[in-house]
Amino acid sequence: MSAGLWPRALICVVVGYLCMGRSFAYLGFPAWRIFIGETLLAIFLFFGPWTRFGRWPWVARRLSTLKMIVVPLTVLLLYGAFEVLHGIRNGNPFFTALRDAAFDYYPIYLFLGIFVGLNDPGLLRRLVRTLAWCNGIYGVLYVLFLNRLDWTLSGVAERISPVPVFGLPEFSFVVLLALFALEPDLRAVWPLLALNGFVLLGMQIRAEWFAFAVGLLIWGWMTKRLMRMVAGGAVIIVLLVLMALVNLKIPGPATRGGGEISARDLIGRAVAPVDPSLAENYTSYYKMDVDTTLWRTVWWAAIWEAVQSTHVTALFGFGYGYPIGDLVPYLQGDFIETPHDVFFYALAYTGWIGVLLFALFQAGMGRLLWKSDQRTSRPVGLVLWTAMLAYSAFTPFFEAPYGAIPFYLLCGLLIAPVLRRRRPGPAPVLKPSPALLDPQGGALAPT
Repeated sequence: MSAGLWPRALICVVVGYLCMGRSFAYLGFPAWRIFIGETLLAIFLFFGPWTRFGRWPWVARRLSTLKMIVVPLTVLLLYGAFEVLHGIRNGNPFFTALRDAAFDYYPIYLFLGIFVGLNDPGLLRRLVRTLAWCNGIYGVLYVLFLNRLDWTLSGVAERISPVPVFGLPEFSFVVLLALFALEPDLRAVWPLLALNGFVLLGMQIRAEWFAFAVGLLIWGWMTKRLMRMVAGGAVIIVLLVLMALVNLKIPGPATRGGGEISARDLIGRAVAPVDPSLAENYTSYYKMDVDTTLWRTVWWAAIWEAVQSTHVTALFGFGYGYPIGDLVPYLQGDFIETPHDVFFYALAYTGWIGVLLFALFQAGMGRLLWKSDQRTSRPVGLVLWTAMLAYSAFTPFFEAPYGAIPFYLLCGLLIAPVLRRRRPGPAPVLKPSPALLDPQGGALAPT
């Protein structure tokens, strides 16, 4: 695969995963367990970009600047292999155990993002613009129409819930935060803000609202630009006010439990987990939201209790492939492998050792993103990283390709400036033959 195709592949998978989620993840040959995410990763590892010192994925691990993520990632990969064997030894299905181990190998995508970011420093902003238009247009169509089309992908195993042709656009918060952080003049992108703001509200995903608020607060704290932070929140408030003024009421997405999209209904859904009695005054669908919260917290409590029951499970978890849904009676026998929370996912399958290793790896990424933000004077990396971590506390993310893969690709793009030396002259370019790497210095030498 030529070096010029990697940026296109990155844009394709980031836009596809963030706009269509699970539907895009199942592109490939589901019956043979061959999917687009795993296929691209295999091509990158074995036929990745060539440099003077070898293929990039393997050269990158020798850069001293990346040591703070390479070391914990290596340990995480080894521990993931151990947890696969641990799960199989405990009688868990072989292929199910391998599937769950994606939690440990998806971070390899980080190095593809770094490579593309070094080749094309301007790609990030183009990617955000492309993503904003695609997510805005597709998301509006989905909220208004596409969610009601009962079309599903073929070749998916019967025990897996049907995969719709048109997936959920559930990452509008990423688009909005990236626009706020990267665009110098928000007035120039107001159509994108309006489209994606409507999708953010229309999808009725409270975890998105929470992640957006967290990212906006982090951005305001880092930049001290309070007026722009207020303007970011005002986009959503203005949309709610306009919906209230025109008394907009449209059916909510069927994939989100139906209901209706209106200003009162959205307010009710937002407060339902905190104050059900107050939510009842705004929406008749509050009970579904309360039940969803209860459904998850009871399961999380069961996971916590089961893991802490013995010293072995507390340290190592149950191993990959374990049917954690069987820990609560209302999920017994169901094909569900994620508790919709990254902490409880790691705790259930890998124990406290796995939780610690994952935390150390994320901490290393956070440090590199902080350095990158300081070097570029553009605090977008830490903002997106924090917001997506917050989102992962309430939904499948790091264990799902449509969350983990675009997350690591975006973080790689944002980390890339750390590897550029501050020297005058043209930006360093990493091409198949003339590339120059400085493994000891950990930075790219100018060409």
